[in-house]
Amino acid sequence: MTVYRLAYFSRPAPGITAEDVRAIATNAGRRNADLAVTGMLIHEFNRFIQLLEGPLEAIETLMTAIIADKRHTEIRIFLRQSAAEPSLSRWIMWSDFDRMAMSRRELDLREEIVRAALESLAELDAERRNAGAVGDGAA
Repeated sequence: MTVYRLAYFSRPAPGITAEDVRAIATNAGRRNADLAVTGMLIHEFNRFIQLLEGPLEAIETLMTAIIADKRHTEIRIFLRQSAAEPSLSRWIMWSDFDRMAMSRRELDLREEIVRAALESLAELDAERRNAGAVGDGAA
């Protein structure tokens, strides 16, 4: 079975609370299980980073809902690919507020996803700086 993999980062809306993040985790865990989606939602350092893996139609359904969700802004997709099998066998939440126990392999994947998100953020920052330089007439 081919699995579609998508990862994005976003910024939590101002005023988001620990209870809001817990509600997101609870609802996402339930919905993802219903859609046969695995992955990981990371909330730390005032960012959400999420990896979703599953059937393409399910990922598209989730992303439509995620984009419409007012609890976060500045969504940027930084990974889209297909794979022979999912990287994870479950959906995991890792937050500044709550942390699920993870295996060594899951922790390694978490680090890989965070690193990729940070690289994408650095690229976005460079794009913004370059656009500012062009707008200022420096280029």
